[in-house]
Amino acid sequence: MNGVRPFTIMLKDMEVMKVDFETLQYEILNEKYLPYPVRGKLRRMPDPGSIKSSYDMTQSMIAARKNEEAIVSWLANRVLLLSRANAKWIYNLFRFEQTGTDEQRVRIAMTCRAVSVSDSYWLKFDDDEEITWSKVDVKQNPLNEIVAQVALHGKSLTLQGSMITPELTTNGAYAKAWRRHPDGNLWLYKLGANGNTESRIEVMCSNLLDKMNVEHVHYEAGKDEDKYVCMCPCMTTEAKAILTGMEFISYCNVNGMNPEEEMFRIDRESIYKMWIVDFLISNRDRHGQNWGFFYDMDTMEILGCHPLFDHNKAFEGEYMKDLDAPYQFGEMTIRQAALKAMGEVDFRFTAPVAREDFITERQYLSFKKRAGCLGLKVG
Repeated sequence: MNGVRPFTIMLKDMEVMKVDFETLQYEILNEKYLPYPVRGKLRRMPDPGSIKSSYDMTQSMIAARKNEEAIVSWLANRVLLLSRANAKWIYNLFRFEQTGTDEQRVRIAMTCRAVSVSDSYWLKFDDDEEITWSKVDVKQNPLNEIVAQVALHGKSLTLQGSMITPELTTNGAYAKAWRRHPDGNLWLYKLGANGNTESRIEVMCSNLLDKMNVEHVHYEAGKDEDKYVCMCPCMTTEAKAILTGMEFISYCNVNGMNPEEEMFRIDRESIYKMWIVDFLISNRDRHGQNWGFFYDMDTMEILGCHPLFDHNKAFEGEYMKDLDAPYQFGEMTIRQAALKAMGEVDFRFTAPVAREDFITERQYLSFKKRAGCLGLKVG
């Protein structure tokens, strides 16, 4: 990684690891607080004085290359993909090259210090004596409104003001932006790809989940520049961060653990309820970025599943027809998974579900039929 200046991976105001790609220096300062995606992937660098032979030099180079790969992958995965709606407009705003390579995304991470709403990691450079966590934390500081406008609406604007923005590290396929509400809390605004249909489905699914004993993110309908958006509050805090399902599975595999056994050990109830919900709402989009776990940033303990979210692709026409579509978990169909889960947890409706809870008659009939398969009654 030529041209990338040395930096320190920080957790709030704690130094975690020093990185210098140019000189191949990788010094772990606090192993307990390493980000989960690099745990088990890093190699201890030998003391230069201990290198006595060509074999020692080769082993040192292998360790350095492994470390670079791990850190580059972690940083690159914190940066939005070019495939996200309006990502090219965001790249243009910052005058980034649109190569989409890991190296380019690492350079973008350098620009925004890799700050994210998902956790409290960031990058500090050697000349940053006056920079502290309180000055870069997106949860505490004013956000760049111009970047938010470009992220949500794809406008061609000129970058001005503070560089504090979570938009460069917000993943997903749809146009979205973070806004700070009058009460000081961050809310994510999201546009659908097909008019307002997908955003309306997100709000509908949220209202349905309000009638189930399932932890979930609550979405509300709103308007931004006269466009319909669905919006939800940020679910992370200073103490509570997100480990995505994809990161969790990779972490388990790298460190010799069985991901399925581990996820059930940590929070079997939430996993099973997720299976039931996905069957009921015909959700074909339960990928590794929209389920996962909370972990405590002070202890690094994985606490349990975070609330369910991101259901704007539920009730897709063809998928509603297929009650036995393959599911992402356990090599089962989605109906088999839901039936298994019903026998493992106390899942129930906490309020009546009726026709008026759905946008279309077809959605209502599909939900009612699937609920019947599970022995659940819908009005």
